[in-house]
Amino acid sequence: MRHGPPPASSLASPQPEQLVTSSDLVRHFGVWQERAVRAPLYILHRGRPRFVLTSIETMDALCAAHAPAPPPMPPALVDATILLDGMRDLVVVADAAGTIIASSRTARAHFGTVVALGGPIDLIAAPSARTPLSLAIRRVLATGSGDRLEMPSAAREGRTLTLAIEPAGTGVVLFAQDGTPEREAAQALATLRATDAALAAATGVASVTINPRGYPVDPGIALASITGLTRDALAMIRFVSLAEIGMRVSLGAAIERAMAGETPPPLHIGLLVNRADPITVRVGLAPLRIGTAVEGVTAVLVAI
Repeated sequence: MRHGPPPASSLASPQPEQLVTSSDLVRHFGVWQERAVRAPLYILHRGRPRFVLTSIETMDALCAAHAPAPPPMPPALVDATILLDGMRDLVVVADAAGTIIASSRTARAHFGTVVALGGPIDLIAAPSARTPLSLAIRRVLATGSGDRLEMPSAAREGRTLTLAIEPAGTGVVLFAQDGTPEREAAQALATLRATDAALAAATGVASVTINPRGYPVDPGIALASITGLTRDALAMIRFVSLAEIGMRVSLGAAIERAMAGETPPPLHIGLLVNRADPITVRVGLAPLRIGTAVEGVTAVLVAI
């Protein structure tokens, strides 16, 4: 229970259900305390509000200390912030002591309060990378030459940032880019190429992606090996053309089902081989989904 008048904003328009006499409060305390959870109650004394009954959460909010307003930024810094907010990179500016004095809108969106004005700039890195970042900043300050490094982000777990650190006046400016998508794409491509090389080494096994028009996408060495055609030649013909004529309709129908999002049962076809007799292969097909859209079909061929 709070003594003294409640805040003026609360007293401005108390609703009738928020007013209670002390005697009625005592007689029906259970009812009134339930109402106090939803909104403050004003306890009347001689017809005027004198005390307030409210929840502990409301009291905590009323009594919480308010942080002092930050000092206004110098006009030059205001102009710099406006300029930074138009940049796509994550940009953070620090003075010679490593204290953040400006940041871009993209940096604030990525790092949140980590890049608040007055904070230490090395906190943008995960704990394991803060020492290397601090050393790199010191080198830039000492030599006047820029530096680059990669580090894990403190704000986004599993994300890797590529940093360019450049001198700026007596301090430094950091240009950061989220390099995780590029790294993931490079790793996926390397894995795909290694898998294709392993399939070629295993002989009689190949995989390929078929685009919506029915053509192989970047056919690998495994498919080239099993068909006897060059990769360039494979990219110029429709995938169904690799099957013997009698099997092309059923293969095309299976590809259409996969393109529609189904996984058709495997089928056996006669695969044409350059300058050799056809071979029988088992073909498995599955839709290639990117997000919710089917962007192609993945085919796996196994000689039998």
